[in-house]
Amino acid sequence: MLGAPSRTLTLLLGASLFAVGCTAKLDPNGGAGDSITPPPARDPEVENFNGGPSALRRLTVSQYKNTIRDLLGDPSSVTTALEPDTVLSGFASIGASRMALSPLVTEQFETAALELAKQVFADPARRAALVGCDASADSNCSERFVASFGQRAWRRPLSPAELSRYLAIAENARRALSDPWAGLEYALAGLLQSPHFLYRVELGTPDARTPQVYRLDDFEVATRLAYLAWNSTPDDTLLAAAAAGELSTEAGLLREAERLLGSPRAERGLENFFDEYLQLQRLLELPQLPQFFPQVSPTLGAAMRSETQRFMSSLALSGGDFRNALDSRTTYVNRELAALYGLTVTAGDEFARVELPADGMRAGLLGQASFLAGNAHADAASATLRGKFIREVLLCQAIPPPPPDVVTTLPENTATGPQTRRQKLQIHSQVAACAGCHQVMDPIGLGLENFDGIGAFRTHEYGLPIDASGELDGVAFSNPIQLGQALKQHPNLPNCLVRSLYRYATGRLESDGEAALVSELEAELGRVGYDIKKLLMSVVDSVGFRYSGAPQ
Repeated sequence: MLGAPSRTLTLLLGASLFAVGCTAKLDPNGGAGDSITPPPARDPEVENFNGGPSALRRLTVSQYKNTIRDLLGDPSSVTTALEPDTVLSGFASIGASRMALSPLVTEQFETAALELAKQVFADPARRAALVGCDASADSNCSERFVASFGQRAWRRPLSPAELSRYLAIAENARRALSDPWAGLEYALAGLLQSPHFLYRVELGTPDARTPQVYRLDDFEVATRLAYLAWNSTPDDTLLAAAAAGELSTEAGLLREAERLLGSPRAERGLENFFDEYLQLQRLLELPQLPQFFPQVSPTLGAAMRSETQRFMSSLALSGGDFRNALDSRTTYVNRELAALYGLTVTAGDEFARVELPADGMRAGLLGQASFLAGNAHADAASATLRGKFIREVLLCQAIPPPPPDVVTTLPENTATGPQTRRQKLQIHSQVAACAGCHQVMDPIGLGLENFDGIGAFRTHEYGLPIDASGELDGVAFSNPIQLGQALKQHPNLPNCLVRSLYRYATGRLESDGEAALVSELEAELGRVGYDIKKLLMSVVDSVGFRYSGAPQ
């Protein structure tokens, strides 16, 4: 229907429609008025809270696409290439709170908004379903649409001034193009490129009794809850609960959290958490070279990613002990992954739930190709990278980078005969600058040497038998299964999961003042049987989910 706006039309609509490069300052309430239930008279938990600062969070690419689909309907597709997310402290969700819109990204979002509006309004049935009234016959149609869609898109009601601004855009476009539907198309495009849409506003306002603590209002809590549970925008029911002040009460907030986590959309939300937590997005560009690993294909990395997403979200939604992720024999494979694992399945490209052989060496997360191939070199497996991932990601222990002048490549096989990678890694213990770090990584990763760089099982390397023994913080093991069992019982594992989920939910690293809160969440996780779904409820119910320090 409409393409890129002409210069004349751009001037008619106003520069505010197309300039959305906001970096910091947004009115968190949008001038919408105070319809939120006031905080309780006194809350010692809030008074003693010493949380980190909040910040505006840009929608990540997956959040943007999910939100567009939920706002405009399943047929909507974002065809514009968007700049990849920036991962900081292990999470795109944290990077989104620290990165402003660059001129390039601003242009990408403008193009996307115009194309999406064009998609909807080019189809009379779709535009009628979205708008809900006849713009050519109903003089109040524009106002009702802008107010209702604006609230859904911005995750809060528009202020009178904001409503007037977008109605003016619609009216200017209607006059310029002699088409009332065109007016609403440009109003929609404007709403979708506003910083109030592109940023999640979860800044809060000073608490009445504890001004150094900032309290999120109901609409901000609704936004935080929806993107945690669904990785997408609040639905109408959640927005209605926010408008009624129900999210200011523990009962109301937990009721909505239960509803969201009981929805099929919760699987999408959990998959995204594990995607970020376990760094699965790396698999979309596998580094393995086909001359070393003939199994490599354009679809193999995506299949690896899907297996782990499905495996972890299924475990979480089933209410099981999340530590079972380290030794479960259940997984999800399609035909390509089944071939890599040496399994026989009838599924083609579709994924099927399967049970791995009870006497095999493949089990749990450490036996999945997403972990094994994601922590390997282009031509070989890497005990060091696998051990490093377990230390840093699963146990939240920092490993410093190697000194700049240290050679990190291992020796090649020589005329004296081949060597296993275990033998080659012994060089690390002979170099003082290397030994300190490698002695806490290599003995873990060597327990996975039965899996090559693409994740296929093997018993020999260069014709030599593989020794898969090792040690994890004083616990010895002799094969991959025993390593998984040792990691399952590691005391750092629950704390690391809690910290990671709390960071993901709040979009920031926890402050020193939140250490006690994280410890309380870890203790609660143990009390509920290490159930991730119940941990999510505990995080939502925590003071850190509803409050923060002063905004940055």
